[in-house]
Amino acid sequence: MPRALGLAAAILLASGHSHAGAALNPPRLVLEPSASVQTQDIVRHPDADEWHFVQQRTTVRLAARGRVAHIGDPLGLPFDAAAFTIAYRGVYDAIYDAAPILRERDLRGRKPSRAAARDLRDLPRRARDALRVESDLRAAFVDLRTARVRLRLGKQQLAWGEADFFRMLDRANPLDTSWHSVEELPPPSFGWDDLRIPLWMLDGDLALGAVGPLRDLHLEAYWNPGDWRPMKVGYLPRPWGIRLLDPLTNREDGAFVAPFAGVERLDHSSLFRQGDYRRNPAENNQLGVRLAATVPYEVRAAVYYFRQRWAGDDGTPVAVLRGLPDTPAGRERTHDLLARGTLPVSYIAPVIHTVGASGSVFFAPLNATVRLETVYDFALPMFDRTATTTLAPFLPGLTQRDYWKGMLAFDRPCTIDALNRGSAIFVTAQAFVHHLMHNRDTLTGPLDLPTAGARGRPYCGSPPDEPCPDPAGNGSFRDDVRSWESLLTVAAFTGYAGGRLLPVLGVVLDPVNSYSLNAFWSLAWIGGPHLSVDLTQRYFATAQRDVQKGPFDPWVIGSMRGRSETGLRVTYAF
Repeated sequence: MPRALGLAAAILLASGHSHAGAALNPPRLVLEPSASVQTQDIVRHPDADEWHFVQQRTTVRLAARGRVAHIGDPLGLPFDAAAFTIAYRGVYDAIYDAAPILRERDLRGRKPSRAAARDLRDLPRRARDALRVESDLRAAFVDLRTARVRLRLGKQQLAWGEADFFRMLDRANPLDTSWHSVEELPPPSFGWDDLRIPLWMLDGDLALGAVGPLRDLHLEAYWNPGDWRPMKVGYLPRPWGIRLLDPLTNREDGAFVAPFAGVERLDHSSLFRQGDYRRNPAENNQLGVRLAATVPYEVRAAVYYFRQRWAGDDGTPVAVLRGLPDTPAGRERTHDLLARGTLPVSYIAPVIHTVGASGSVFFAPLNATVRLETVYDFALPMFDRTATTTLAPFLPGLTQRDYWKGMLAFDRPCTIDALNRGSAIFVTAQAFVHHLMHNRDTLTGPLDLPTAGARGRPYCGSPPDEPCPDPAGNGSFRDDVRSWESLLTVAAFTGYAGGRLLPVLGVVLDPVNSYSLNAFWSLAWIGGPHLSVDLTQRYFATAQRDVQKGPFDPWVIGSMRGRSETGLRVTYAF
């Protein structure tokens, strides 16, 4: 990908020289620099009388966009225009210097003991230094265009599909959930730009025009030659980490503390960082293809195909760990690995195949736009209690299952004079459904939490003929995967004072997992072309009173219990 930047530099240098054949159409460079400074302070309030600062972040964004017209005239290139984009983000979070005591309960419903890192002050200074400062090149790509072809080369983000807030077809870039979980979605845009991990890719679009009944037909494809990585996560006591201490290195019950301290994992894999593959084009290339067109009745439709490694960031309860098979050879290898201090477990990010479709149409009788999106994932790895490993029952074996996922959305501007006489209120609603094909009672979730503080809970289903205790009492704490999962989202926003005040109100409801709820509101004040202020509150609730039931919610909402928050964001753009 550095060649792409070199090509951009060559284009810009060449555009500065005169050329005899370019007298009529000399190349013109248009450069648009931009910058912004943003502060965001977040206070968490798990109870009415309990408040904690969990974020005091300052973000600097720098960007430059340039365009060269008539680039083909002086250079003899087949491109009519060239453009480039470079974007940088620098972050400093003062919370890691202030290091308040949080002591948040983990997914077992317990507060970390003194043996573990209970708050940010318990983290080593080197770890806090790495967390408090971020310096990230967010974009560095070149666009080359003709009348029918667009090529984009470099570090970029690619967004496909019709869904907001939750992702199905938007899967080219994995997510960084360590920054602010999946809550860094500034309304009303509900964008993922701050959470996607930019990757070095080649993206191309070919305009095919009209073909039969299809109009505005486009074929788009991207290729990631080895730069893909899984989603990024953080752990407690980081304020927005997964509600678990690092399962490998924490001093309380981490797998690498004893007897595996300081050793490598099996196959040199690293949890949520590197699987049992090498980051090169042969083992780690990703591919996606989209064919989009306007079909009869003015429906904008597209079909998709993906071949890529599984990032694990869309709520599907897939298996991310693989043990050795419970065979004589597997048991012998496990014994040898344990004797050498090596944990016989691999982190996996398998290559899967996905087909999908999306569409949107404006329905005039209702003055509304209807959107839909669906995907079918083939052969996702799932934990199966009947497929044992040498570490069973702690780590079951794997099987493969297909997943169907769908979304139906409804968007409509409404006129409600009692609420806003001067502007319409835009309402958007979405319904998501996940269905596990050919489910069996032996398929299980990714976590087995046998204890609740000092209260023991025996394992369920190992051996398979063992009766299952009541999960609501002192029984098993291994979750059975549901065949159907569902999620509903509703949001409304409008503008007052000529668009200077932008209120947003929304709710996300999981009706399957104990009616888990995420309600939020936001009020943005636009103080001119440079200054904006946003006040946001988010509330998390669930009807399930057992504090341990959170981890069995694939949509993550239930595990956010106690993370209700108030945030103030101030942005000044230059």
